[in-house]
Amino acid sequence: MVCDESVAALDVSIQAQVLNLFMKLREDLNLTYLFISHDLGVVEHLSDRVVIMYLGRVVEVAPTEDLFREPNHPYTKALLAEVPRLDTRARRFAPIEGEIPSPIDPPSGCHFHPRCPNATLRCREERPVLREISPDRHSACHLNDDH
Repeated sequence: MVCDESVAALDVSIQAQVLNLFMKLREDLNLTYLFISHDLGVVEHLSDRVVIMYLGRVVEVAPTEDLFREPNHPYTKALLAEVPRLDTRARRFAPIEGEIPSPIDPPSGCHFHPRCPNATLRCREERPVLREISPDRHSACHLNDDH
């Protein structure tokens, strides 16, 4: 079942009820969901695996627990750094630097390189391949080639 931003416009209490229903139906009917969302808290709660995309390209794929515990791709790291957490209340919000490139005319190489604090010349010129970096984890970042 494809669920595209299915709880985004709902009140938090209704959202929780719908998510609980999704989880119950998944278990009772052995369903698989493709759950598309910008709400990473909901994604973490509902998902077994997460795919992170930037400008239409997959940049990281991992089991949910692994991805939230130790993100690999710089974009994933930046996204997760801004997820509100109880243990980081005093931290100041710091948005990802730079302008979002046009999806119609994306940058060459890694689409994230204009906003990536770790970008190299190779990132600007060569598109990174999504490859396995550890069992059941994939990332599209040239920085993984150095390990």
